[in-house]
This record gives sequence, C-alpha cells and structure tokens, in this order.
Amino acid sequence: VEVYALRRHEVHRSRVRRRHTLWAWLAVTVGLVSLAQAQGGVGESILKAREAALAARDADAVMALFADDAVVGTSSGRVLVGKEQIRVWVADQVGRQQREEAASRQAQGNKLAWSGKVYRDDWQKLGVSPLEVRQDAVIQDGKIKFFNTTFSPESWTKLEAARKKN
Repeated sequence: VEVYALRRHEVHRSRVRRRHTLWAWLAVTVGLVSLAQAQGGVGESILKAREAALAARDADAVMALFADDAVVGTSSGRVLVGKEQIRVWVADQVGRQQREEAASRQAQGNKLAWSGKVYRDDWQKLGVSPLEVRQDAVIQDGKIKFFNTTFSPESWTKLEAARKKN
C-alpha cells in the first residue's frame, strides 16, 4: 500500500511539473508573440505616418521619423547614410509628388516587410505609374533605422523600357 501511495504521489508530481512546464512555455510563447506584435504595431504606425507625411508633401514630418544615422536603399540602387543624404532623397520624392500604397506588412521583431505600389508624376508622364515594389524597414527606438525599396522585376523592366523610349 505504501509503495502504491508513493508511486501515485510521484506520478501526480510529474503531471503537475509537466503542467507547470507547459504553462510556462505557453506564457513565454504568448509573451514573445505579443512583443513581436507590439513592435510590429509601433513600426506599422511609424511607416503609416511616413506615408501620410509623404502624401501631404511634408518633408520635415517625413524626416522626423528617421534616425540620425538611418540607412536607406533606394529603388535605383543608391545607398544613403544619415539624415543629410536622406533629406535630399525625401525632397526629390516630395518634388515628384510621390505617394505609396502598402499592402499588409509582415513584422518579425522590429523588422517589417511588405509589397506595395509607388506613384510618381514623372512615371505617370512615362505611362508606367504605379510601379510595384518590395519594401522593408527596421524600426529602432521609435525611428526608422533602415528603409529599403526594390522594384519588382516586371516594374523595373517596364520603367527601363519607358525611359529608353523618351
């Protein structure tokens, strides 16, 4: 009887330990997912603010969203480092009346990635606006630390063909 009671107590402790482990694992998993969603949510709002400021032609508001040491990879392949270089790029976007439409963004920690369309007056004159792009960004301390835009292969081909005609 004693052995049976002892064995039964060990089985119960083992089940309790497994249950606690499962609950701890679940709490960590939910916490990590919530953290990623929270970071993605902050990043999403910063990127939406950038798009709204760009559409409003407010270069200063766009620039306020970038970190001082931000890095930008442009659709034309240039790499811009720091606000001085990025400001020239943003001024060009505002001057060409660029606006962007983002599809659903995927967040992984502080990195966001998405497909979208970019509209510009000069591309409209060439008959190729909007162009499809793939974009990604890293948000750090509430600022855009990294931002990259890449044309889809079809859009790049379409733009290059239109430029050669003119």
